[in-house]
Amino acid sequence: MVLVMVIFIGQFASACLLLSLIVSVFSHTGSNFGVAGVVLSFTIPALLLMIFAGIVADLVDRRKIILAANIFIALVVLAIIYLGRTTVAFIPLSFLYFAGNSFFIPASSAATAQVVKKNQLLIANSFFMLVLSGGLIFGFLTGAIINFFFGNRNLLILTELLLGFAVLLSFFLPRLDPVTRTKHTVWESIENIKRGFLYSFSRKLLWLFFLTFAALQGVMMFGATIGPGFYDEIVGIPVERSPIFIFPFIGIGVLAGFYVVHRLVMNEFKIVKLGLAVMGLSLVSLGFLIKAEIFPYWAIIASNILFLVFAGLGAILIFIASRTGMQKLVPHSHQGTVFGANIVLASIIATFMAPMAAIFEVVFGYLGILVLGGTALLLVFGFFTYIEKYANQ
Repeated sequence: MVLVMVIFIGQFASACLLLSLIVSVFSHTGSNFGVAGVVLSFTIPALLLMIFAGIVADLVDRRKIILAANIFIALVVLAIIYLGRTTVAFIPLSFLYFAGNSFFIPASSAATAQVVKKNQLLIANSFFMLVLSGGLIFGFLTGAIINFFFGNRNLLILTELLLGFAVLLSFFLPRLDPVTRTKHTVWESIENIKRGFLYSFSRKLLWLFFLTFAALQGVMMFGATIGPGFYDEIVGIPVERSPIFIFPFIGIGVLAGFYVVHRLVMNEFKIVKLGLAVMGLSLVSLGFLIKAEIFPYWAIIASNILFLVFAGLGAILIFIASRTGMQKLVPHSHQGTVFGANIVLASIIATFMAPMAAIFEVVFGYLGILVLGGTALLLVFGFFTYIEKYANQ
């Protein structure tokens, strides 16, 4: 329970900081390229550090990593409050924040699998993803309200108070030593991790889960880059208010996904396919509906609400199923490294996706992106259906 609370607070704080950056940059520039820069400040630290952080999570008590990471990012937010009054100071400090967060993520991901049995992984991952996404959604929503009514500085002060609470809670975590049978030197441990990593990735099914989990995070960064502009220019909701509209309905979709995933009588790969179909159809439908230009404004708002609900539903199904699939196929002792490598891949994808989103908006427009993006997800669904019989080989 303590680990769950620490993860929730960490995601809440990250959402508040990211929201503060995005709103500030878009309000001053009105440019998707500016928002792309914000996204890059989030992804580049993971790209540079996550493999190393994953290896550390497989060698060191994960409780110590979580505690040290929380202390570090709390200090960074304190520095942002007092020093980050200009963009020149704010961006490097946010880079340091997400660098510290890069150590927290693989340690907490591996720790959740460590404290449950293998046959409980689907339930545990559903709960973990609910906490993870709930922290982000609640953080974005609360952050938007506080930023709108009380300003950016008070939002950062709230973030600091929550991180201070997360540090205190981290002291109450149990020891979470990596699962090893015998003592090894550091180099022997790294060699063992390398062998386990290569053995695990000899499975085709693991590759599919690994790539899907990483790619979806890149897709989310793509959406985060153009989302403020889409709701400002197409839907008519200003960037200061759009998070208040967006995240409650995404949250409903996430809760629905949490409910549905336990009632689906299918394996993880089929659940991933279902999530892809739901997301693809919701994107294509919204794009064609707005592009038709024959519906009243209330219908556009209603269609956006349905889109957000189904997008949240599809995304959480994919996240839960692909994460569970990876954990079932990877030994506990190597999960920190595998999840670290996954976040590196996700960061590489996001590093390209963020500026690509801004370029695509100029070339195809927001509605073109909706239709093309949804079509791409449906094509991936078709490809997965075609290769499904070979996936377990």
